[in-house]
Amino acid sequence: MGNVWDRATEFLSDHLSAILPIALVAMVLPTAVSSSIAPLGKLGGMPAMLVSLASLVFSIITLWAQLAIVALVLDRAGGRGLAMQVARKRLLPLIGILAVLLIAFIILMLPLPILLATSGFDIQAAMTHSRVEIPPTVAGYVAVYLLVLVPVMIFVSARLVLLTPVVVYEPLGLGAIRRSFVLTQGLVWKIIGMLILYGIVAGVAILATRTVFGSVLRLVLGGDGLVTTASVLTALIGAVVQTVFVVLAAAFTAKLYLAVRDARGAIVESI
Repeated sequence: MGNVWDRATEFLSDHLSAILPIALVAMVLPTAVSSSIAPLGKLGGMPAMLVSLASLVFSIITLWAQLAIVALVLDRAGGRGLAMQVARKRLLPLIGILAVLLIAFIILMLPLPILLATSGFDIQAAMTHSRVEIPPTVAGYVAVYLLVLVPVMIFVSARLVLLTPVVVYEPLGLGAIRRSFVLTQGLVWKIIGMLILYGIVAGVAILATRTVFGSVLRLVLGGDGLVTTASVLTALIGAVVQTVFVVLAAAFTAKLYLAVRDARGAIVESI
């Protein structure tokens, strides 16, 4: 995977001026605003609904930005303008595919709440963060199901890592899922290793940034309330760090797609 990472970082370095406006306007800003207003959801009622709606809109904007960066990596000659047009055209198809995958995930998770509900487990109390014990009669079944489901989800995630580049470059609709599975054949364990490493590094960096800067800014600026100057600045700094990792991931998947598509045999031997 080292060669692909090198190509991705080299591309980002060479095309920073084209990527930066997209990242700042459609990634950093929406992420920062979404994180800043998230505490207002605790108020419940209409504020919570508005926060949820705003978060959904911001997520769609960020998804469009990822598509634009992938499109730029796949066709650097077209420039930022063409990449933004491609992202706009492929946004709805990608949302549709993600919706289908979400429904499939919900179906896979359904046995858990059904099992818990039939055993007398108070799901509503658990959703309100109340401490509720899982009945011993079903605890074992829940544990076994999760032990099977988690590896399956990791495997599927690895097989779908090229989904976004496929949607951008090969307008296949739901066929993009199968295409991603085909392209990642033989690379699953290497991709899983990369995903785990990337997740650890990104998670630690984002958590450390929010914790350290959040604590320092609260001490320096103070302030009470759900939304304060310190919380907004913390959200902005966290959004910048998160965006860096998102942009890296988008560029990496695009470069991996090109490598697999153009030199399948070579990349299997060299990664």
